[in-house]
Amino acid sequence: MIQNDIGDRQNRMLLLLLVNVVIALVAPTYYRIFSQLWADYLLAFVVGAIVLHSGDRRYGRYLVHSARLVLYLLWEIVLSSLSVAGLVLQPKPKLDPGIIAVPLAIDSDLEITTLATCIALTPGSVPLDLHRDGQNPPILYVHYLVVGDPDELRASIKSGFEHMILQISRGTE
Repeated sequence: MIQNDIGDRQNRMLLLLLVNVVIALVAPTYYRIFSQLWADYLLAFVVGAIVLHSGDRRYGRYLVHSARLVLYLLWEIVLSSLSVAGLVLQPKPKLDPGIIAVPLAIDSDLEITTLATCIALTPGSVPLDLHRDGQNPPILYVHYLVVGDPDELRASIKSGFEHMILQISRGTE
């Protein structure tokens, strides 16, 4: 029952996002305010978000949490890219490769796919496998170029990407 509620919430937020994008794409063809077309699209998206937020208060939080996840992902990509570039430029890089098992609090297919995609986009890490047995939480296996402290890596995934995905999909704080 809880899984259906989460799925319904995710579907509703995705539908509202789709409606918001359609508003943002259609409105500037009828109402031109700025000389730059991108500014009209941005304004139409913001106005559409405000209107949709007035109908469903969760939608505004959904957009804010989604924007935070995207910005955090971009930040992690930059940091990981610099780290991998530093490794590549060293004459004898100090690699510490390994596979880490990350027990997940998320369990829907969309949440796990989003998490795996975020991990795959950060250089130096590759999601390898997902283990589900139905009784225990799912476990995601991730390969890293430099492991260091495995508990630190697990904690960074759980407090970073996984926490933000839970905020988006379930509205948790």
